[in-house]
Amino acid sequence: MAGKKLDPIKKPLLLFLTLSLLNGCASVYTAHGAYYRFQKGDTLESVAKKFKVEVQDVAEINNIESSEQIKVGRSIYIPGVAPREFVSIIEKNRQPVPLRVSRKKEKSRGHQKKEDSPVAASPDIEVDHGRFVWPLRGDISSGFGMRRGRRHDGIDIRAKIGTPVRAAADGEVVFCKRMRGYGNLVLLKHKDDFFTVYAHNSSNLAKKGRRVKRGDIIAKVGRTGRATGPHLHFEVREGTKPRNPFFFLPKTELAQKAIRQRGGEDEGADHGGPEEENP
Repeated sequence: MAGKKLDPIKKPLLLFLTLSLLNGCASVYTAHGAYYRFQKGDTLESVAKKFKVEVQDVAEINNIESSEQIKVGRSIYIPGVAPREFVSIIEKNRQPVPLRVSRKKEKSRGHQKKEDSPVAASPDIEVDHGRFVWPLRGDISSGFGMRRGRRHDGIDIRAKIGTPVRAAADGEVVFCKRMRGYGNLVLLKHKDDFFTVYAHNSSNLAKKGRRVKRGDIIAKVGRTGRATGPHLHFEVREGTKPRNPFFFLPKTELAQKAIRQRGGEDEGADHGGPEEENP
């Protein structure tokens, strides 16, 4: 028996069972990352370290602003792909930031005694709800993060065709034309290496190279590109890296409703994106 070879068909089955036992049932791996279910004693920091990703990235893609939101049994998504959109455009327009500008921190209120907390306390998560203003008001039909098995690098705000789209902050127009999947798109460059994206517009009203002020009208809502209905696709990027807009926009009831719905995608929601958005 000791020298008996395993059946070739049984080898992969044995390997699969061994890996399953080693990994347990807390993690479900995908082609783009992993879903992880919080266990007792986990923190956002310990989970991020386990998967070798940044705490802030995990917090943003799962809309976690406080450790109070982390409960044993909650599944979160661990990102594992690098962004590819706008890289060449943004890189051409970036300026070195010698010192990282400190952002306002809203301290987590989940730092309780270990025995009182469902999971151990996590470090503070950075948010800056005053950096940008809303480009328009409307229902959020799709949020930042995972959507139907793919990453969605912005939020979709439903509005009627022709609704004015406003600049979320002072900045410079560095791109203003059609882009595959996004339709008519305006890209603004802001201080501290931040960029904002406004897509699916019926028309772009800004011109490349123009300086704009917060609140200036730069486009009108449409459904150009890959869109299932009229809405604005809005992104916030730090350099080329997509950031969660909810972490940088003022809190509103519509935003909180979307976050409570874990992303905000409604049944039959109007949304869209480039054909190869984070495939």
